[in-house]
Amino acid sequence: MSKKRGLFMTAVGAGVTYLMRNKSARDKVFHTVSGMMKNSRSSHSSKKAPRVE
Repeated sequence: MSKKRGLFMTAVGAGVTYLMRNKSARDKVFHTVSGMMKNSRSSHSSKKAPRVE
């Protein structure tokens, strides 16, 4: 495993551990991701105007 990948995995592990222990942070992340998913779905379902060249 490369040094950069090991550092990345350590950071991910620390973030997961923090979220598991801190309910308010976990709820905030969940709320943010849910909002992003809703916005993403609504923007993909809308019809775009045809492009005029």
